Amino acid sequence: MSKRILIFHSSNDLYGASKILIQVINQLNKNGYETHVFLPYKGPLDHFFDDKKIKTKHINFGVLRRKYFSPIGLLNRLYKIFISTFKIIRYVKQNNIEIIYTNTSIVLASGISAFLCKVPNYVHIHEIPNNKFYSRIIGFFISRFSSKIIVVSKSVKSHWSKYINKPLTLIYNGIPKTKIQNIVKSPSKKIRFLTIARLLPYKGHKYIIEIANYFKKKNINSEFIFLGDTFKGYEYYENELKQMSKDLGIEKNISLKGFDPSISKYLNQSDFLLHGAIDPDPLPTVIFEAIQHELPVISTCIGGSVEILDNGNGGLLIPFDDANRASEEILKYVFDKELIERKKKYSTNHIKKEFSEKRFNKNILKFFS
Repeated sequence: MSKRILIFHSSNDLYGASKILIQVINQLNKNGYETHVFLPYKGPLDHFFDDKKIKTKHINFGVLRRKYFSPIGLLNRLYKIFISTFKIIRYVKQNNIEIIYTNTSIVLASGISAFLCKVPNYVHIHEIPNNKFYSRIIGFFISRFSSKIIVVSKSVKSHWSKYINKPLTLIYNGIPKTKIQNIVKSPSKKIRFLTIARLLPYKGHKYIIEIANYFKKKNINSEFIFLGDTFKGYEYYENELKQMSKDLGIEKNISLKGFDPSISKYLNQSDFLLHGAIDPDPLPTVIFEAIQHELPVISTCIGGSVEILDNGNGGLLIPFDDANRASEEILKYVFDKELIERKKKYSTNHIKKEFSEKRFNKNILKFFS
């Protein structure tokens, strides 16, 4: 009889962690596991799970996001965690669940339920919080209510090893081959920089707008494209980006496109991927996708980007706290075609070696077995 796994995920979208979740579920299903999925709300992942005939439920299990960092917000989360725990326990018992898999560090109800039901809880950590107090609290819960733990990068492992007193297994995400659309790039004198990320402060969109302002002052014909939407409750940030662009007089140079699942066409029409995270981004999947599209990558030198680009051998690493110096380095780089080609070639070989889908699948199955 197959093992029954109940899976928790903190969102319902098609961004990086969700894509990795799909890979994990595919591997588990191919190897005889029966997967059940709990999501916090309805969204695009539902279509994938419906097609695979995976049992899916929507339940508000109190995902801990930064917007809840207030007395009222934390009380709200405690209430949701308390109520959802009873629902989870009932589901685990009714469906004879043998393993709980929590694909995030910001869901606590799953671990508490696993503890009360006496089933193992495997936690897959994709996050690097920038708040020490928050990290201590989450680290305590993960240490107390998890059986085994995966981290997605050395940066993630380095951060959480200070707060979690259990072994952390490093499994790099393995990136499947992307279906690349053969789109002829339209001729343009503009240098097009593409940023693909949730509209969240730590992703560094304001930092990129500062870089765009520098380019405008230097009369460099450029366009900065932001592809991505935001979470409910963070709409103010999108408005701030629009207002900042307007105040600097560069609104014509900034394009906010919202979310579009067809990112291949944007990657094909751009000149550079610009990843501007100002706090550590664990292992940004979009950088892998850019490399597969042979798009040169520029990223701030923080978090998992450094590992993907192998300390700058596979792309340009820029400061995350000095927009002027970052702009100067980008300006030198974008016109050095020989250096760009050398880094592109290196990055392609590096991700094939270190971030292969085959290796990821093997390590995931070993972890669950």
